[in-house]
Amino acid sequence: MTRTSLDDAQDTPLPSWRSRQGGQSQIIVGVLNKWVNITKGWKDRLVVLQGTTLRYYKVGMSSRVNVHTILETLRRQGSVITVGKEVAVLESKHKSSSGIWRNTDAQVAQAEVILQDATLQASESDNKKFYLSWPDSVFRFAAETRDDRNSWIDALQKAMGTSNQPATVQQENIDTGLNQLLATTQQGLEKRGANADTLAYVQQVLCSQHQEYSTVLAAEANRRQKLLGHIRSLENEKRQLETSMVAEQELRNTAHRGPAGDDAARSELGSEAPSDADGDADSNNALDSPLADSSDEDIWHECSHTLPRSSMSGGGGGHELSHSDSDRGEKPEALTASTSGREDEDWLQLEGPAPKRRTVMPKPQQQEKSVSLWSIIKECVGKDLSKVCLPVYFNEPLSMLQRIAEELEYSQLLDQAAKEPKGSHERMMLIAAFAVSGYSGSGKRTIKPFNPLLGETFEFLCQEQGMRLLIEKVVHHPTVIAAHAWGQGWEFAGDVDLKNKFWGRSIELQPVGVLILTFADGEQFVWRKVNSSINNLIIGKIYIDHGGIMRIKNNSGLVCKLKFHETGMLTREAHLVKGHLEQDGDKLELPRVHGKWDDAMYAEMPDGSQKQLWKVNPLPEHPTRYNLTSFAMKLNELTPGLGDHIAPTDCRLRPDQRATEQGLYDQANSEKLRLEKKQRAARAAADRGDPIRPRWFEQVPDSERGEDSLAFRYSGGYWESRRKGHFEGCRDIFGQDVPAVPEASKPSQKDLADGRKT
Repeated sequence: MTRTSLDDAQDTPLPSWRSRQGGQSQIIVGVLNKWVNITKGWKDRLVVLQGTTLRYYKVGMSSRVNVHTILETLRRQGSVITVGKEVAVLESKHKSSSGIWRNTDAQVAQAEVILQDATLQASESDNKKFYLSWPDSVFRFAAETRDDRNSWIDALQKAMGTSNQPATVQQENIDTGLNQLLATTQQGLEKRGANADTLAYVQQVLCSQHQEYSTVLAAEANRRQKLLGHIRSLENEKRQLETSMVAEQELRNTAHRGPAGDDAARSELGSEAPSDADGDADSNNALDSPLADSSDEDIWHECSHTLPRSSMSGGGGGHELSHSDSDRGEKPEALTASTSGREDEDWLQLEGPAPKRRTVMPKPQQQEKSVSLWSIIKECVGKDLSKVCLPVYFNEPLSMLQRIAEELEYSQLLDQAAKEPKGSHERMMLIAAFAVSGYSGSGKRTIKPFNPLLGETFEFLCQEQGMRLLIEKVVHHPTVIAAHAWGQGWEFAGDVDLKNKFWGRSIELQPVGVLILTFADGEQFVWRKVNSSINNLIIGKIYIDHGGIMRIKNNSGLVCKLKFHETGMLTREAHLVKGHLEQDGDKLELPRVHGKWDDAMYAEMPDGSQKQLWKVNPLPEHPTRYNLTSFAMKLNELTPGLGDHIAPTDCRLRPDQRATEQGLYDQANSEKLRLEKKQRAARAAADRGDPIRPRWFEQVPDSERGEDSLAFRYSGGYWESRRKGHFEGCRDIFGQDVPAVPEASKPSQKDLADGRKT
C-alpha cells in the first residue's frame, strides 16, 4: 500500500478519475464509520474516492476540516457524487458556520492510500460493513445503510478495475469460441468427404453469422450499460432528494435546539470531541483487522445479540442494561418442570371446543383524518421511534405483544417436528421453516403496532392448533418483552428487545434476544432473529425487508444456517431465503433449504427429490387497510365470555387500542394520551422507591445465564389464576374507569357482500 503525506495538499492538484467513455471526472464522497482502535472504537470520517486514490478526513470541530470547502474544491475538478445523507448535513452546517474554522484552505486528509494491490471484502454477517486490506494494514468501514455500502463497493470495484470484464476480453472469448467451432466443423465435414468448396462455403456462413451475433451482442451490451447507468442515476437523484429533505429538517431542528442542542446534534452527525483530534491517528494495523480479531466481527451479527444481564430490572424507572460476558459459552438452559408452566396439561379438554373466530374486522365508525407521516416524524431523525408519541392513525389495532404472537401462526410445523426423530435432519428443516414463517405476515404491514404499557400482557388459547401462549412486557426502557408458549410435545420461549432507529428515509429494526424451542424428548433449538427495515418513507412505495444470517442450532452439534437476501436495486427475486445444514462445523451438501419468507420453503433432499416444508396461508377474503392476515384478525377479538377470563392487564382490554379497532379515532387519541400520562406517573412512583416488577415472568440470575439463555423466564401461576377466575397481584394499568368493552359483533351482510375494506 502506498500512503502519501498531504501536509502540502493545498499546493498539489488532486488526481482525477476519467470515466471509460472519456467523460467528466467522477468523485465519490460520503461519510463512513471507520474503526480507529480499541480505545476510540468507531468514528465518522469523510471519505473521498478520486480515481484510484482513497483519502479520508476527520470531520470534528478540532480537526479544522470544513466539508463545504472540500466539496467546493472537488466540484471544480469533476462531478461529485455523494453517498448517504450525512454529507449534505455537514456541508450545510459548515457552510453556515464557516467562520469557526481557521485556515480553511489547509484541508489536510488524515490518510491517503492508493488502491493498487488492495483487496476489497464485504462482511457476510453485517450488511453495512466492508474492508479494504493490504499486506500490512486493513481499513474497516461501516456505511449507514446496506444501499450505501453497495454504492461504495461498486465504486471501489470500478476504481480497482474489477467490477466488469472489459469489452476486449469479451470479444477475445467470442473469437476463441468461433475458432474452436470452425475447427470442429471442418473436422466433421472432412470425415464426411466434403470438398474444399463446401468447406469454404460453410466457413463463410459461420463467419457471417458470427459477425451478426457479435454486432447484436455489442449493441445489447451497450444498451444494458446505458440502462444500468440510467437506473443508478435515478437512484442517486432519489437519494439526493431524500438527503436534502432530511438535511434541511436536521438544520431546522438544530436551530430550534439552540447552542446546547447544537452540541448534541454535532455528536449525532459524527463530530468528535476535541480530545479525539489531538493525539493518536487512526489505527490501520493488521492486528486490528477483522481477519485477525474475530471477536469484533461476530459470526452471528444481526442475530447474535443476547439481552444484557447485570442491571436489567423489571422496574419502570428506565434503567439502562449493562453487559457481562462472564457466562458466555455455557449451554442453553433447559426449561425445567418448575418453570414449564404445565399447571394443567389437560387444558384442551377443560377449555372445550374452539370459539368461532371472526373473518372480517369491524366497520370503522369515524372517518380517518389525512395526516402526513413525514410531517410528524421528520424531527425524529436518529431517534428511537419507540419513544415518539404518534397519533393512532399510524397504529394498527394490535399491540406489539400480539405481533409477537403471530410467530406461532404456523405452530403445526412444531407439532410435525415433535414427531420426527431426535437429532434428525427432518426435524431441523421443519424448525428452519418455522423460523422463516414468522416473517410471512410482515410483507405489507407498514403500520406500527401499539407500544405495550409496562406490565401489559396477552394470552392466546388456540384450541384449533392445540397451542396456548402468554406474553408480558417486563421492562419499559429499553422495551423488553418475554413470551412462553406450550404445544403438543414442545415448549417455545423467548425474550426480545426490539431496538429501532429512524434514518430519515428508512427505519431499521434490530431484535435483540434469544428464542428457545424445547421438545419433550429433551432436544433443544436456539436461534435469533435477523434485522428488518422499513424503506422509502419519503419517496417511492414503502416496503419491508429482512436481511442477515440466522443460525439455528441444537444441543447435538447440528446447525442450520439461513441467509435472508435483502432486496436490491437490480434484484430479480425478492424475499429469498437459502440455507444449508452443518454438523460439528462441517457443511453438508444435502439437504438444502430454500424459498421465500412470504411464500413457501422447500428442501432439496439427498435422493434428489424436493419437499415442501411450509406454505403461507391464503389472504383473508375481506382484507383490511392494515393488511392483517386471517390469524392476526383473531388476536384482538373478544369472543363471547372471554373478557371474564383474561387478566385485567390483557391488551384486548386496552381502551385506545379497542377504540382504534372500532374506528373511534378521536376517542382512541384521548385514551392514548391518558394512558401515557398514567404510565409516566407509575414510572415516577417506581423511581421514588415503589419498583414495578414483572407479574408472570422472573429475571434469570446472572449466575445461571449463558450466551444462549433467556433473560426472563416464566415463573408460573398464570393458568391456575385463570382457571380460578382471580388474577392476584395485577396492577391497574388501564385506569379505574375503563369503559366497558363491547363484544365483537358480526359484520353486516352488506359489508360481506361489498368486501368493504376497513
